[in-house]
Amino acid sequence: MIPKIRRELDGRLSITQAQTPTGITIQFMNIYQFTASNPTRQTDMWTTTENGITKQKNNRIIMLGGLNCAHPGSRWDHAQPLNRDLGMADNKFEHFLSSTGGCSYTQQENTWKGKRCRAALDHVISWNYHLPPSTTTPNPKSHKKFDHHQIWTQLPHLDFPKLAYTARTTPPDLSQRIDTVFFKRHVDDWKAQIKTQIQGDLDENLTGQALSDPIHKEQFFWAKDVRWLQDKAWKA
Repeated sequence: MIPKIRRELDGRLSITQAQTPTGITIQFMNIYQFTASNPTRQTDMWTTTENGITKQKNNRIIMLGGLNCAHPGSRWDHAQPLNRDLGMADNKFEHFLSSTGGCSYTQQENTWKGKRCRAALDHVISWNYHLPPSTTTPNPKSHKKFDHHQIWTQLPHLDFPKLAYTARTTPPDLSQRIDTVFFKRHVDDWKAQIKTQIQGDLDENLTGQALSDPIHKEQFFWAKDVRWLQDKAWKA
């Protein structure tokens, strides 16, 4: 790239690369083209951009921004025939699309409005990646000093599947917990409640599972009675 051109393009062309959840790599190019009154710099911008795109013919690329040129039929209320500079700017745009194989839909509404005329000067172009027609949104009041509208596009949903989130652990049932403070204060009530369920002395010859089962059974009933007392107190 010629150093002089590089300086002129600084701040007018930015390139970002991103990867979708499905593993597709996309290169995003944000461009702010020179106006039609500066045809030499417009040509420099198109030439530099075209050279970069043709070197990566198989890559997925999305370019968007203020291109300061329009598709045929996307200028309204202009004097006819078009001003020479405007006509040249539009022709350069069409040549750029033809040379690079870019896909760009003709805008159905203006993205810029002058005192007496309107035009669709902002565009979304894609290579090796299908996009739906873009939409235009007027700038909010806080951005009225900018004379171009916002332009939006939508990426294919299939490249951005909803992520499968791990199911959350079921919250613990606090009603099954034993309040140790409550238990200490009501231990006498608990003893009276379980007195009829105590099995008495265990057979000294019990071992293994035969010994474990009755112990676990008693522990189950004891805990159940503690929770019953808690519930009774909370509902009182």
